[in-house]
Amino acid sequence: MMKSVSRKQWLSGLCVILFSMSLAIFLTVNSVWLFDINMHTENLKTLTGLSFSQMHQEYLRIIDYLQNPFISQLNFKCFRSSAAGLLHFRDVRHLIMLNNVVLLILIPVMIICWRNLWRSKLTWLIMSPIKIVVTVFIMVVAMMMVNFNQVFIWFHELLFRNEDWIFDPDKDPVINMLPESLFLQLFLLFFVLFFLLAFLWYFLAKWQLKNAQNNGR
Repeated sequence: MMKSVSRKQWLSGLCVILFSMSLAIFLTVNSVWLFDINMHTENLKTLTGLSFSQMHQEYLRIIDYLQNPFISQLNFKCFRSSAAGLLHFRDVRHLIMLNNVVLLILIPVMIICWRNLWRSKLTWLIMSPIKIVVTVFIMVVAMMMVNFNQVFIWFHELLFRNEDWIFDPDKDPVINMLPESLFLQLFLLFFVLFFLLAFLWYFLAKWQLKNAQNNGR
């Protein structure tokens, strides 16, 4: 019986966690507003020589390319690009599209999983997995705050098998529009969104558990 409960616990927790991560990634990728803020706070107008409107449109082209399967090529209007730079954008595009597919699959799975757990009053099964993942992510955030550059390098070495992600501003001046501080904020935004979603599931599970305990008295 304990093995059955443990298996159900981890499968249910995994579904909730993967859905939360995938949704957080999707929302982060589409947070164009964060880039718009950085255009002003990071003085990107001086770094790129472009107007705010031009930078905004170029960023939208990146986001559109990363997510629109009907766009086959990334074409900047104001930046030249190297073959390696375009290859990296293509690699990122594959990862983003994979996440979008996973998210679409997990939406109905998540609904069914959560509905079954809620009706069976077993949402408490996801509490331990959530606490474990949140703890690990908090450690990652702490490492980022100490040395984000090193974490950023590890992240790219983990996901990419080449070094095309190391942009040369002379060959790919678009990197001047994408400072390290922007990536730090995007990473932090992802974690904040994930923590909010995890807290929501954890709060609902704890609320149901508390009610079940009170009604059982």
